[in-house]
Amino acid sequence: MEKKVLKIGQITDMHIGEGTTPVQDIDVCKNFLTAYNSKYMKDLDLLVLSGDLADNATPDAYSYIADIVKDSKVPICVIPGNHDNLEIMRKYFDLDGKIHNGKCYYRYDIDGRSIFFLDSADGTVSAEQLSWLEQETAKVDGEVLLFLHHPPCHCNHKFMDLRYSMKNIDEVQATLSKINNLKYIFVGHYHSEMVEKIGDKTVYVTPSTQMQIDPNISVFCLSSAAPGWRVIEWGENFMETKVYFSNTP
Repeated sequence: MEKKVLKIGQITDMHIGEGTTPVQDIDVCKNFLTAYNSKYMKDLDLLVLSGDLADNATPDAYSYIADIVKDSKVPICVIPGNHDNLEIMRKYFDLDGKIHNGKCYYRYDIDGRSIFFLDSADGTVSAEQLSWLEQETAKVDGEVLLFLHHPPCHCNHKFMDLRYSMKNIDEVQATLSKINNLKYIFVGHYHSEMVEKIGDKTVYVTPSTQMQIDPNISVFCLSSAAPGWRVIEWGENFMETKVYFSNTP
């Protein structure tokens, strides 16, 4: 029997500050709510919060998000970003069994399919995680998806590539290239919508709900304060994804 098409929402780089306080003069809480409550995020099967939930890893930030999503009717998968503190995060989100040697990585099975999550919060994906990913994906017969915070490649983003790209890209790509049942990778971190290819795999960079950074300039330049988020539809031999912004009709 053919499995259903899963609808997955991805929200990333919320950068919530002290409670509802604006961050860099942007109402980041309002932006997060715009994405979370969007009509395009209805009828999800899974919601992924893919890092930089907080701006300065304050308990107030995690408390704010946790309070909003606590009544979610769908499961939520969370990973940390470089602005997060995992020890504080775990007090507000269900990460039991998902943290190993200080890193948050895990496999999540839903409707007979497997999605993998890695921790790149320190700018790398550790050798332990890469070994685990290679071993665990080999146990899955069908196609898998992967989420992490940092893109495992350069993205022709002049500001982010220069300053904040993943530190062990070559090592990570070497492992990813061995995983034949992985074709689609979803990330955040770059505060832009981008699509890149590494071998036979496609990396989808999801924009931030905080703000977007101009990829064409090598110094920081805000291109928009409009929040963006992603919806993924994933079935057997089928994947479609679309990014939405607050001004999407």
